Amino acid sequence: MMKNKVLFGAIFMATWVGTLIPSAFAASPCSVGQKAEVLWKQAWYPATVLKVNDEKCYITYDGYDSSWNEWVSTARFRASFQTGDSVKILWKGKWYQGQILEVSNNLYKITYDGYDRSWDEWVEPSRVSR
Repeated sequence: MMKNKVLFGAIFMATWVGTLIPSAFAASPCSVGQKAEVLWKQAWYPATVLKVNDEKCYITYDGYDSSWNEWVSTARFRASFQTGDSVKILWKGKWYQGQILEVSNNLYKITYDGYDRSWDEWVEPSRVSR
């Protein structure tokens, strides 16, 4: 009887942790302050992320009135930086020049100008600017 309780407890915990962990580490499609592009009527418009909720981003279109602000899904949202782009990267409160090496899962692998590859890192979109 005791073995069954222990086994049931272990299975329950493994199942619970197995469902909790992937969602806890799932990358959000955006981050507050991120510059991006949003698809509207078959054209991409520059925007800035104001809020994040699960898998949606609340954006404001750059240069447009706040009445155009809206929640958008990942289908209409894309990061505005591509591999090879020169950017500024926020590190410990200061902006440094660098370059985008890769874009994956809404994260940027960056390299800092003038620093060796040991400083390369994956950063959230809110740490990258033009």
